[in-house]
Amino acid sequence: MNNLDDMLLFAQVVKLKSFRAVAEQRGVASSVVSKHISRLEKHLGVQLLIRTTRKLNLTEAGEEFYHHCQQLESGVALAEQAVSQHAEQPQGLLRIAAPMISGQFFLPAVVDEYLKRYPEMKVEMVIKDSFQDLISNGFDLAIRTGTLSDSTLRARLLVQSRWYAYASPEYLKEQGTPTKVTDLEAHNCLQFKYQETGPHDWPITVKGQPDRIKVNGRFQASSLVTLRESAIAGTGIAFMPVFLVRDEVARGELVPVLQEWVYRDVGIYAIYPNIRYVPRKISAFIELLAEAYEKHCCAFHSQRFHE
Repeated sequence: MNNLDDMLLFAQVVKLKSFRAVAEQRGVASSVVSKHISRLEKHLGVQLLIRTTRKLNLTEAGEEFYHHCQQLESGVALAEQAVSQHAEQPQGLLRIAAPMISGQFFLPAVVDEYLKRYPEMKVEMVIKDSFQDLISNGFDLAIRTGTLSDSTLRARLLVQSRWYAYASPEYLKEQGTPTKVTDLEAHNCLQFKYQETGPHDWPITVKGQPDRIKVNGRFQASSLVTLRESAIAGTGIAFMPVFLVRDEVARGELVPVLQEWVYRDVGIYAIYPNIRYVPRKISAFIELLAEAYEKHCCAFHSQRFHE
């Protein structure tokens, strides 16, 4: 690598025709520049410059060597230009892992805006509620709900999402409406396979303190959308995010259950590799994500029962 650096230094000396001018540009002593040129000549086994008190002249070998150094300079400039284009104008493929709710109901509009802003980009989205390993599966970023435990990744909070328990009016009419947390033991509690605390553990709040309760049920699914539809059909009580059921609650198809005790606020994050320089294609998409979630943040919340 020293030889490459010395070649670029040599080309600069020839262009400026002065050791001192190069030294001033680089913020070093003239003797340092001279030392590097001497080291290069020793490595090549030829003299490149004839140095007099008034000027520098190229030897025949120096003329030929300078021609190749110019090509090296040009290659470095082209490489820097190519990288800067990636930094300023994203191009290439962006691979995203997203849960079903975000992928089906929220992200399409963000992707559309992203592709319009950056015509050199393509997007591939994999929709799965289970967590995907970003590094081993080659994803650029993922949307995840819950805490981050992997130190090789970075996370940006997009929004806090409120979850409640819901059931259909028909189910509650037939099975009775729970009035206290322990009443859930007698109900068919529909379970989300990928819930962070586990499908059988529902978060509760007792006297302002977070806790958990074990629930039982005869139906478990890997999709929150499936649980919502099952709850509407009257199968049982499901613990779901407000965002997913706002319309169904407004239409009276679902009713919050034990709203003052059974709830949680959980973060939705953009997850991406923990690298020093985040590619522009990733940071640009995260910026659009953050704007979109901020714009629609009210859709992820509802008034607490006791407020």
